[in-house]
Amino acid sequence: MDDDSKFFNRDRYPLWTDDHVRFCDLDALGHVNNNAMGTYFENARAQFLSLVTPGWPKGDAIFVLVRTCISFKHELHLPARLKVGTCVTKIGTTSLHVANALYQDQTPIAYSEAISVLIDQEKRTPIKISDALRATLMKYLDPTTQNDG
Repeated sequence: MDDDSKFFNRDRYPLWTDDHVRFCDLDALGHVNNNAMGTYFENARAQFLSLVTPGWPKGDAIFVLVRTCISFKHELHLPARLKVGTCVTKIGTTSLHVANALYQDQTPIAYSEAISVLIDQEKRTPIKISDALRATLMKYLDPTTQNDG
């Protein structure tokens, strides 16, 4: 990331999740393993999805992850209290794009972008995001950019 100021702009994240580094998150070098950082982002997405789709992960429809990308900025060590910001960056017909930024205190640690698709739980096929769900998702839209929807 050359200019990552957009990704770490705290104003773009309407939802914040608390987390912390666990001993099991460390690698042989004594810093947090990249896979553990993925878990922090997953926890934040799970909190977000439970807010926008009550009863998640159960129900007739569920968002499933189809793509994720993480960019790392700083090392992370134990002990550490974490904050993970979440925002919606795009709402498609069946897909949802979510961005997250991970911080330790004021230090930006990593950034994640994820794409999920809404599927019918029984048929396991994509389904259209309803107008009601779209309205709920819009509450978490990145306020610093325009959405093409």
